[in-house]
Amino acid sequence: MQTPAVLQDTPIKAAPEPQAAAFARRADLDWIRVGAFGLLILFHVALVYAPWDWHMHSRHTFGWLAEAILATGPWRLTLLFLVSGAALRFMSRRLSPGETARARLARLVPPFLFGVVFLVPPQSWLEALDKGWWTGDLLGWWLHTFSPSQLLRIPLNHLWFVLYIGVYTFAAIALLTRPGWLARLETLLERHLAGWHVLVVPFCYLALMRLTLFPIFGITNQLPVDWYNHAVSLAVFLFGFTLAMRETVWADLERWRKPALAGALVMLVTLMAMTAHPDGRFFFGIPKAFVYAANQWLTIAAILGYGSLWLRRADGPMLRYLTDAVFPCYLIHQTLLVAAVYVVKPWSLPALPEALLLLTVTIGGSLAVYELVRRLGPVRPLWGLKRQPRPVFVSTAPLTASDPATAPNRFRRRRWLLWAGIGAPILATASFLAATLTYPDFNHATQYISVLGSSAAPYPGLFNTGILLSGMAAGLAGAGFALALLAMGGNRIAAAVTFLAFALGAAGLILSTVWLYPDPMHAIINLGLGIQLAPVFILWGLSRVSGFRRLKIFLAVVFVAMLILTAITNYHFIPLFPGVVNADNVGLWERIYAFVLVGWVGVTAFLLERRLISLATQGPDSTGSAGIAAEV
Repeated sequence: MQTPAVLQDTPIKAAPEPQAAAFARRADLDWIRVGAFGLLILFHVALVYAPWDWHMHSRHTFGWLAEAILATGPWRLTLLFLVSGAALRFMSRRLSPGETARARLARLVPPFLFGVVFLVPPQSWLEALDKGWWTGDLLGWWLHTFSPSQLLRIPLNHLWFVLYIGVYTFAAIALLTRPGWLARLETLLERHLAGWHVLVVPFCYLALMRLTLFPIFGITNQLPVDWYNHAVSLAVFLFGFTLAMRETVWADLERWRKPALAGALVMLVTLMAMTAHPDGRFFFGIPKAFVYAANQWLTIAAILGYGSLWLRRADGPMLRYLTDAVFPCYLIHQTLLVAAVYVVKPWSLPALPEALLLLTVTIGGSLAVYELVRRLGPVRPLWGLKRQPRPVFVSTAPLTASDPATAPNRFRRRRWLLWAGIGAPILATASFLAATLTYPDFNHATQYISVLGSSAAPYPGLFNTGILLSGMAAGLAGAGFALALLAMGGNRIAAAVTFLAFALGAAGLILSTVWLYPDPMHAIINLGLGIQLAPVFILWGLSRVSGFRRLKIFLAVVFVAMLILTAITNYHFIPLFPGVVNADNVGLWERIYAFVLVGWVGVTAFLLERRLISLATQGPDSTGSAGIAAEV
């Protein structure tokens, strides 16, 4: 079933492009892109509960979302195409048309192909399972999807936006090859958009397209037949491209921002009323088309105007981090969301906790994937990130604070070990999700996680391999934590017992894959509970180290949470919370416990790795510790 036009995916622009010059950087456009991505996640989670067909649905459905989604539905997609065109213009200022094309294709083609082949099939497979179209495994679905008979019907899902941006780029590059034409077009548009016309002229065009092309073609997200979408999206893409450098247009958008915002709010209320009313499409839907187009453009004009006024130079580390993370998070977020819905749906949770859980998994999982792939040079281009050149260090002289060229080499081995700590919870979570997806009859509420690795599971090796790798990563992480504490001048005894706690945990995880559940020897996995003492040991190790206030609070909260969860889940031996855990929910409690038990490891490893990078650029005297000068 085709998603209604106002509910079409509103994806984001590809990863940020380099700006032409420092003064040309438009932080407001980056903030708009980041904000639109946040709205995109909310939009997709809302579709899980909306009264229309989507890839995956919750057991809960809310009719009022038909009107609520209109708050962003008409304009997010259009805004992002406009911002994408403007960003391409800034990027092209220092490049020839050919260089611009090569840079754009290098940024878009690898992630598009990677996504179509590896990220979209799990989504369509889970949708087919959920809707009864397919009963086989993922490998069978993948082979079916890419069989010769299906090649013209390969699903793109949310990656259609990447394809459209790539195609539209060639129209913009064609203009770059004719600078005279481009200059005349810019001048013509600038003249006709002067003053209040900046609110009226684009609205008239969007209304005309809504009245003429939309009733015939609708929105298909299929490139060859999506003529209404092209008429709107290509037009605003080129609009942003041609007017990005015209300051008079931006000045008019700022000047007319208040009327634009007021008009957008009025049109939104009117559009919601028309959508809710059975006769809202009176007079062949012509009034509603005008209201839709007015809301669409006035909202965009208000966002651009206020953004230009308030955020134009609001640059900083946070914006640069989020801008770099946008494209990888966009690529993976829908796969994570669909998988999360499939896993969580049988739990029959109330709507609000379920929605919050889906948001947490989607946002947290997307950022976790970004943190992982940005550190892996060979795979960065597959996620829309530039390949980072490997630094070459030719000097063998001792490192000092005045050797910034060699600073990245300091603590490199300790940082590699901490990366294992970042990867351990990701590996554990991935193995859990993969195993549950191949075990449709698995009951999350009543069955223990270890059942996924037992002979009762269809593919126990899938789960056990993940746990084995997680255990090995946990052992490496323990060494990384201990050595990081020593590098920062922390307590040596605390560093040693931290390593011991992780070594015991790693041993428990690894040996649990030798004796599988329900073998009594599988209880050796309880050695992994030693990791829950590690937060206290790390706090002890950091007690003499300045800073880390938030990390210390986090570790203390995690330790207390694990104590409470230990008491709750071991109700047979610690009768402090009788009746909270029972046979109907023991599996859910075990998952909460496991999430806390492994999740804090990745967060702590990430923060300590960041500190080592900081120390690497400061020199051995920055902490007053002799231990910092030595590298493992």
